[in-house]
Amino acid sequence: MESLDTQAFSKEEWHLYMEKVKQRDKASFAVIFNHFSPRLKQFVFRHMGNEQVAMEIVQEALSIVWQKSVLFDPSKSSLSTWIYTIARNLCFDTLRKQKGRDCHLHSEDLWPNDYCPPDMVEHYSPETDRLKQQVIKYLDILPEAQREVVKAVYLEELPHQQVADMFDIPLGTVKSRLRLAVEKLRDTIGADKL
Repeated sequence: MESLDTQAFSKEEWHLYMEKVKQRDKASFAVIFNHFSPRLKQFVFRHMGNEQVAMEIVQEALSIVWQKSVLFDPSKSSLSTWIYTIARNLCFDTLRKQKGRDCHLHSEDLWPNDYCPPDMVEHYSPETDRLKQQVIKYLDILPEAQREVVKAVYLEELPHQQVADMFDIPLGTVKSRLRLAVEKLRDTIGADKL
């Protein structure tokens, strides 16, 4: 069988494959699986730092793609965005469940450096936990697009370019959404302290 150059696939071609997957076409799913699994593994491994966990999350993510294929709506996102979002959410859930391993928040981007002494940032402290809880508490005030970017960058520590790729948006859009979100969080958290 001739191997497909899936790198050159357009969004429309991926949508056609997903339409076949919705009809339970295993060959079409195999094309999607073979294209996305190595990319997802690399993406998840960078996030989780454990190859075994990464492989399990990739398997689970692609299993969800098969089982919930009818939920994919090409008018709302590209296939890659949908698949990476599933994987990212599984990473987030896994990290939240892991005991003794905290998501590190880059607090200096939201609060002044003197709010949390630098020597406290490198290891767990009540201050960093409180900052993380505040961000989580106020996420709902943000528009969805900003909220997703903040979760990916601050709570999941993903690089800006990776976030841009994952959401299929320009790098500048990631930075402007972050800037707007940080301003809104700063204002809201500051107002609540008064």
